[in-house]
Amino acid sequence: MNTAKKTLATLEVIEGGIKNLTSENRRILVVEDERQIAQTYVDILGEQNHNSTSQIKSSRFSTSKNPSTNTPPFIITVCRTPDEALAIVKDSIQKNKPFAMGFFDVLLNSTIDGIELVRQIFEIDQQMLAVFVTAYQDRTVDAINDILGLHNSERWDYLNKPFSEGEILQKARNLVSVWNLKQDREQKNQQLIEATKRLMSSDRVSAVATVARSVGHEFGNILLQISGTAELNQNASEDKMKKALKTILSASDTASQILEKFKDLSLPADAQSHKEYLVLNDVVDEAYQLMEHQFETSGIRFCLIKNDKVKLMISRTSIVQVLVNILINATHVMPRGGQIDVSIAVLGQTVQLRIHDYGPGIPKDVMDKIFDPFFTTKGEKGTGVGLAICREIIEIEHAGRITANNHVSKGAEFVIELPINKPENS
Repeated sequence: MNTAKKTLATLEVIEGGIKNLTSENRRILVVEDERQIAQTYVDILGEQNHNSTSQIKSSRFSTSKNPSTNTPPFIITVCRTPDEALAIVKDSIQKNKPFAMGFFDVLLNSTIDGIELVRQIFEIDQQMLAVFVTAYQDRTVDAINDILGLHNSERWDYLNKPFSEGEILQKARNLVSVWNLKQDREQKNQQLIEATKRLMSSDRVSAVATVARSVGHEFGNILLQISGTAELNQNASEDKMKKALKTILSASDTASQILEKFKDLSLPADAQSHKEYLVLNDVVDEAYQLMEHQFETSGIRFCLIKNDKVKLMISRTSIVQVLVNILINATHVMPRGGQIDVSIAVLGQTVQLRIHDYGPGIPKDVMDKIFDPFFTTKGEKGTGVGLAICREIIEIEHAGRITANNHVSKGAEFVIELPINKPENS
């Protein structure tokens, strides 16, 4: 191909016939201010066809160095400045045509470098992957993580100049594959959630048989908190008694809303959730207030080890239910006292809530069963519905995820992940 026909101007990618070749996202962004090096990316990743170099153009690149292969082409966009890159990424999100990954020169001739550029891009595009390319090893991995955040540590890679054709091709292939595999997994998870919703809707009549046990379990928890708070504060000062009364009223309100939820079983699943735009930390504090008496009488120390402030659309009553269920279970496995660590951490567009007790942990032979309805390790003292309700609230009602594992140090840990969303009309 004639080298004169290879352009280094900013390129606007238009898919054209690519959708007929593959459903994968093969879009790659290259940010490089040196023309010769930018040209090298074009040479390695494919050939460009264009009609003019004086304006933004449409281009499609083929990565097939071997005509006999069936590898679909990459679609790459080359730009030379951070401002161009940010504008292109914003446009790609608006058009629902995101980039899978990008190659970023670190030392750009601009007010910001490639690392800061990627930080800003990661705020715009929550899925894009990045490869930093530089001839200078002046930034450590820890230093880059400090800028991008540890939660983004798996979203970037590093490549030194001078690079080889094989290194560029392999990075492109690997990261594009990782991006597509992640999206495929998330899509399948969403399909599973939707299928579960349909299944629960179709099985709602048979599920009514579990209501009596569920009501008894949940109301038992709430009544325990009400009586415990009253007992703890019956001889307290006026200020403490006012605080206790507020906690009791809150518990009574929670009980009332739980009852409403059970009365709503005849309604479609989407109509049952009463969500508000709330600060999650306040909801966690409410659950703690309900459990304060039980913690004190059981010798349990409650530690909030990380407390990122976050606001999202949730059902206050439902999340309190989940927390109280897990906290009660934690006190049961530490009858002689102990400690419960709670952590609230914002990870991109997700908030992660961890509850770690210092009990004996979960036996390996029952780990896969603890969220199953009516499974209990407490014999006649247990109902087997608490964690099953927790899973339904988190995964079905809130489109989140709840898992359990044994902590590396000691005890069990429950991990709740919730999407950070806003009201639709905001």
